[in-house]
Amino acid sequence: MSASPHPLPADPARPERRSLRAALALGTGQVLASQAALAAAGLGALPILGRELGPGAYGEFSLYVTLLGVVTYQDVARQLLIHEQSHGTSRAEDLDALARLTTVLLVGLALLVGPFLLDPIAAVALALVTLLHGLASRNYARVAVAGRAGTVTALRNFAWAAAFLGVAALSLFHAGPLTWALPFVAAAAFVWASYRWLARKLPSEPKLARAHGPVWARVTGWSTLRTSPELSRYRTAVVDLLGFTLASSAIVSIDRILLERTTTAEELGMYCGAYDIATRVHVVSSALAAMLYPTLAAQIATHGKHEAARRFVQLASLVVCVYFVGLLCLLAFDDVLLGQLLGPAFVASRPLFVLMLVGVFVHTFGFLVTPWQRAQGDFATTRLAYQRAAVVMLAVGVIMVPLHGALGALIAYLCARVAELQLIVLEARRLPADLGVPKRLAIAAAMLAVLTMLCLVRFGELA
Repeated sequence: MSASPHPLPADPARPERRSLRAALALGTGQVLASQAALAAAGLGALPILGRELGPGAYGEFSLYVTLLGVVTYQDVARQLLIHEQSHGTSRAEDLDALARLTTVLLVGLALLVGPFLLDPIAAVALALVTLLHGLASRNYARVAVAGRAGTVTALRNFAWAAAFLGVAALSLFHAGPLTWALPFVAAAAFVWASYRWLARKLPSEPKLARAHGPVWARVTGWSTLRTSPELSRYRTAVVDLLGFTLASSAIVSIDRILLERTTTAEELGMYCGAYDIATRVHVVSSALAAMLYPTLAAQIATHGKHEAARRFVQLASLVVCVYFVGLLCLLAFDDVLLGQLLGPAFVASRPLFVLMLVGVFVHTFGFLVTPWQRAQGDFATTRLAYQRAAVVMLAVGVIMVPLHGALGALIAYLCARVAELQLIVLEARRLPADLGVPKRLAIAAAMLAVLTMLCLVRFGELA
């Protein structure tokens, strides 16, 4: 065996590992660059939006942006498509049908929610953005699994950055709902066209078989899915993903909706101002999670679960440390961030902001653990964790928001972080013992304790 002229089994894997590291580094660079642009655009737009709209109108705009994220986040097909595409075992007809059926359901949700909470113009814009988002999902999955997850994520982030700047520019001339609508519709159209162009450069898929049945069934893709041998598996995965997205969407909107229904527009605006700045760092987390999912799925298929787990733990440890330092910087400059960026009218929201940073730190673990679980094909764990957290947040919010207003909403937000705590405990038991997870978690717990103490001291000074 030792005299064999053939290369050792490990040798062919080395170039592939270097290629994977290079792809991950390139994708991370693209995501970080686009997130920097998105953060800069968001922060640059805040002084204009805060002054031109005022707390009342700013609260309405923030609710519109929140609903954009909530509705499009229900695109469960996009997540399932990535998993199926990475394994390459599903029929192309099935994947196309999943994307189309989900798009129809998303638009229906937008038309149901938008008119209830938004101005009619903003509600129509919400439906248009949702339609374009759904139409782009199939190409998003194909390009992401092909190794360009960073590219598609960066394109989306740059488009949203341009939308925020567009809203700020238009608000100098007009502050109505049309100002909020047009830039985001244009951004969604750009993303759809970009994904379509990138997908054309990939190897063509087999020609789709012709579907049969009623027109509505062919258009929505149901006529294809109902005859698929994988229908039962798709149904289980979709239920888990939809349960997760609905629960997590409820978590990011319960506090604002309760405030909007029980308090004044000014108090909603105060809370949204603190929330938008404190959680701005999550644009980095969400983009990183979108890139990690297809990357980790490919890593598991190529190198095995243990090697993928080792790299995941190393990456997660680094990200947590970076977030800890970043949140300390935000805490040190809370007066500048609230007073200078949003204007003097938002200074009163500083106590909310400093306590919110504790929740932001814990929330970071969800963005790391969720793509790792999905890469393994586990969609049920996150669903259960976030469903429990949504129930806790709603129960706390219904009591605390009418009593304490914005502070009650903050308490509900912090209680919702029980979701990430569940995920951390479970994954600590699942991950291999030789990776030193307990020691790493102890360090993270110490960081959380230090951050909590500093935030409580600062809150006491400001309250």
